[in-house]
Amino acid sequence: MYERDYILRLITQVGRMLQVMLKEIREHRPDDALETAREALAALMDTDTALIDSMTGTGLVTFLSVGGGIDVLRSRMLGEILVARAEAYDAAGRPGVAEHERDRATEVLRAAQPYSDGEENDRIEELLAGLD
Repeated sequence: MYERDYILRLITQVGRMLQVMLKEIREHRPDDALETAREALAALMDTDTALIDSMTGTGLVTFLSVGGGIDVLRSRMLGEILVARAEAYDAAGRPGVAEHERDRATEVLRAAQPYSDGEENDRIEELLAGLD
């Protein structure tokens, strides 16, 4: 019960942060969006963002797979954050970093997709289609 409540709170918190990020991007405030992304990553991954930033897509998949199977929900949410972060980097005039974030998002989402179903699978497919 406690774990389920924690997950629901996490989904709500990170979802709100994603909405804020997208608004900041639309308002041409990429630096604010990147700061919000940092906060969302820290909340979602429960670790220092410097560590997350240093990981490749493969490293992120491994991090999300501690204990055996990949955490589909966190993987999808991480993919969403990385995609929004890529948009913010594009808006900030840093296309190389943006492409790196898209590559990491693609790797995380592709790793989670075979284990997803229902709405999670639909959203992962939608995100991947936008990355191709």
